[in-house]
Amino acid sequence: MSEEKDIPENKETSTPPIDNENVSSTEGISSPQSLAPNTQSESPVMEVHKHPHHVTHKKKWGEYLLEFFMLFLAVFLGFVAENAREHMVEKYRAKQYAKSLISDLRNDTVMVNDHIQQITMNMNRIDSLCGYVYDKSLNQINNFDLIYKSSIGSYNSYTWNRATLEQIKSSGSLRYFNDSIVKKISAYDAFTRHMDDDYQVDEDQNSKPFTKREQILDMNYPGRLVVFLYSKYDSLKNAAYYEEMRNLNKPLVAKDINDIKVLVNEAVQLRALIRIRRDIELPRLVKDATELIELLKEEYHLKDELSSSTNNRIYY
Repeated sequence: MSEEKDIPENKETSTPPIDNENVSSTEGISSPQSLAPNTQSESPVMEVHKHPHHVTHKKKWGEYLLEFFMLFLAVFLGFVAENAREHMVEKYRAKQYAKSLISDLRNDTVMVNDHIQQITMNMNRIDSLCGYVYDKSLNQINNFDLIYKSSIGSYNSYTWNRATLEQIKSSGSLRYFNDSIVKKISAYDAFTRHMDDDYQVDEDQNSKPFTKREQILDMNYPGRLVVFLYSKYDSLKNAAYYEEMRNLNKPLVAKDINDIKVLVNEAVQLRALIRIRRDIELPRLVKDATELIELLKEEYHLKDELSSSTNNRIYY
């Protein structure tokens, strides 16, 4: 009986131990229910919208108009900026040309005033020649006196300062200046070239009395005569050399008083020509140059940058 009572107790105590490894492995296996998605806990799916710039997006006419306007504005502003830059460059170049032109014009007026004085001197010599020969017979004319009195001429050739103007014309830069300045420049340039033509006319006339005096006078005097005539003309009259040569009383080559009168007539015609240069044309040229200088100074605000204008008084 005691043994039978002990049997159920042994059954209870003899329960085999639980295998931990099996338990752990079974815990890691999820049940089918746990693998099913929990649709209630997840956030709802977002709808996909097409971006306005998507390739398949159709633009409205306003968008095309805006793009066209922006493109046009960019091109237009670039064009305006380039024009403004070119305008600034042209304005700067015009100002530099104006300064150089003013300098050339001032030098021209100095040269022209010097020519006016040369012409005045030769006109006085022609007057002296006419006065000396007037009412004299051939025997009353001293050879050396006539050499001195007939040492006449016209004037030196012009030396215009055209470097700046030629550069402006060759480079097409006259377009930098306004119409009034261009007209003034063109007129001045044309006038100077006209004066070159007049100079050739005067030189042709001057050669006539010069050739005639060689047929009339005996020029065989000591070498100092040439020095006095061409470099010390004004002092020759008061030099002891003058009286010494005059007292030699060399006879004239001319045998007829009419030959001397022809010499005087040629000199008088020369005087008439160079008088026009002195009294009319060259003063007008100085006036035109002065007006052009003032116009350039005013247009390009150079009054404070440049020194005062060269004295352009005419000497007679």
